[in-house]
Amino acid sequence: MRRKSNLRFKRAASIGISCVLFSVAGTLTSCASDQSVQSSAAQQQAQEPAMTDARRAEHIESFEYIWNSVKENHWDPDLNGVDWDQARADLLPKVENAKTDDEARIAMNQLLERLEQSHFGIIPSSAYTQLEEESAEIVDDQADSSDDADEYTGESGPGQAGMNIRLIDDQFLVTKVKPGSAADRAGVKTGWIVESIKGREMQSLVKVVNEMGGINRPETQAGLIAYSRIQGEAGDKIRMTFSDDLDETREVTITLDKAPGEMAGIGALPENPIEFEATTLSNGVGYFRLNMFMNPGKVLPAYQKFVKDHMDAPGIIIDMRGNFGGIILMAPGMINWLISEKGLTMGTMRMRDKVRGPFDIPLTLNPRKNNYTGKVAVLTDELSISNAEILAAGLKDIGRAKVFGQRTAGLVLPSTVERLPNGDGFQYAFASYTTGGGYTLEGVGAVPDYEIQYTRQALLNGHDEVLEAAEAWIANND
Repeated sequence: MRRKSNLRFKRAASIGISCVLFSVAGTLTSCASDQSVQSSAAQQQAQEPAMTDARRAEHIESFEYIWNSVKENHWDPDLNGVDWDQARADLLPKVENAKTDDEARIAMNQLLERLEQSHFGIIPSSAYTQLEEESAEIVDDQADSSDDADEYTGESGPGQAGMNIRLIDDQFLVTKVKPGSAADRAGVKTGWIVESIKGREMQSLVKVVNEMGGINRPETQAGLIAYSRIQGEAGDKIRMTFSDDLDETREVTITLDKAPGEMAGIGALPENPIEFEATTLSNGVGYFRLNMFMNPGKVLPAYQKFVKDHMDAPGIIIDMRGNFGGIILMAPGMINWLISEKGLTMGTMRMRDKVRGPFDIPLTLNPRKNNYTGKVAVLTDELSISNAEILAAGLKDIGRAKVFGQRTAGLVLPSTVERLPNGDGFQYAFASYTTGGGYTLEGVGAVPDYEIQYTRQALLNGHDEVLEAAEAWIANND
């Protein structure tokens, strides 16, 4: 087994306007409190060698980089009312006089804490290295020589295993297997526990995400990395080990199919296969699923047709589970087909640039003439990110839908993570978002009306408890 050193998500590193520069590392912010960092410093100070002049210079350079980045990129030129010059004057001397790495890090965290906003923080270099190790692309030579997997003779392009994996109660469970997919043909079943992927034990990932201080959602971080481990090109072989319904070990090699959907991207962001599903369930309920808010020229007309085809349906379900976000204006376009009232809004995004200064992007809703008036349910989980969160919260805020499943990722603000001269990671946001209800989703996520978690037994029995709960609500005439 070989491991590439780049920290990336194959074709899913940076997604959408409302989640610009979102990456595996970007989902992780070490916003540990001053007290926790001080405690760490107290424990390690005696063990750390005396700081060299060269190392101190790296910390000073890192502090200055953080200070300037926030000053230049924050959407609020007043920096939330913080005297940024005074903050520098107060805290730079602490870095200059620090005796250990942790003491220097305390001062940098104190600088960011003065903003009193989420998604600003320092990822200690040791943790950053751990995350790189867990997130690094694994090249599995043993899978290449496996003789128990399908031989691929199809088209080239991005591959797909056709299954979902989620971290539930410190176990990675298979929560969905698409019929006819590569995973399905390999015999994988929902409810199986994923023990390893490409020879890499999954429990080490559980340990890392649970130990990372300040992470918004360990389940989100773990889910994203698990997702990245089963990505590849069509024809690639993914070697996996499972614990099946009898708790017996199953070793499986999956040959990835070509991912369905058309390739689409925006700006400098990488292209991704955009997949949607529009169907009618057995009870007459309409079901629409979308993996990313991209390719509006194809997705929005298909969604419009879906709504028109289900005007008389008892309900519509919009499945945002595993949706990584995308073009923010697609969400209002979808909601417009579900509302009648004028003057509604999904909220506002605020940004700042050197030409315009601060500016707002209102997410205004404009109802269509012929809209759907029946019940609407939205399904979410910890991998509902960015625009998916905005859509779920928007429909909930205006009283147009009920949300089922798990709290969303809380990764709404556009943010980026950069490596500092001292080796630490630095995450900062450069736009704000306020919902139509007047609250923020960042670091919190959209909270479902009905919180439902997968259970292994139900998955083993072939049940999707979240979908079934939404169907039951629609069937109830109350």
